[in-house]
Amino acid sequence: MNQIEFILKRNQWLEDVSNQCHEYALKCDLDFYVFQTPVDLYNPDLLIIGINPGGGKPYSELLIQKGYSKRSATDLVYDVNTLTTKPQWEIEGKLKGNDVMRSSFSRVFTKENSLEKVLQNTVMMNMFYFNTPKEKDLSAIPQEMQDYCLRKTIEFIEILNPKNILFLTSDESKLKHSGIKEIKYLENNVKQGLLLNRTATVIPHYSYFGAYSKEKGALMGMTLRKLFK
Repeated sequence: MNQIEFILKRNQWLEDVSNQCHEYALKCDLDFYVFQTPVDLYNPDLLIIGINPGGGKPYSELLIQKGYSKRSATDLVYDVNTLTTKPQWEIEGKLKGNDVMRSSFSRVFTKENSLEKVLQNTVMMNMFYFNTPKEKDLSAIPQEMQDYCLRKTIEFIEILNPKNILFLTSDESKLKHSGIKEIKYLENNVKQGLLLNRTATVIPHYSYFGAYSKEKGALMGMTLRKLFK
């Protein structure tokens, strides 16, 4: 696939997800979102996958607040790489936003281990798109909706064709639910498994502060550097 083909497939994928998740959201009144970065380039260095977006605002409230009739395809993607850059809307709103994520990642993806450059060419998405206050609340989302998100995420991985895949969770049941098999612990809070025919690396969620001290973050980064292509 070349860059032009990727953009066409990406656009169609976003439209499909926007349309179907809108229908689901009208029934369950859960907001939905997919990406925390731009999704502009084919075959990026890394795809980071979280389990699902946090937050508890009802979909109906979001539609009223933003004057939407639906969350559109273009509103499923950020125009700023929030992994490395604090976006203007967080600054203007004096919001913490993704400060915790950026702070944790800064201890792992460093200039010294050359992963800082990788993070600049990274796409981040969620495996399941519907917002819940906590990850454990995902179980309350109807199975049909979970299955749809999982299927579309696998589909998007094939469209994007990232060089490396990194999951963020310490919960192996969630990983297995996501389709990852043969999970094994390596070192420094890093695991690996198989997602279909691809290797998937796993590290704790960035909110697990015990795993992201300066020392442990540096060790985690050294291990990831050895694993990434």
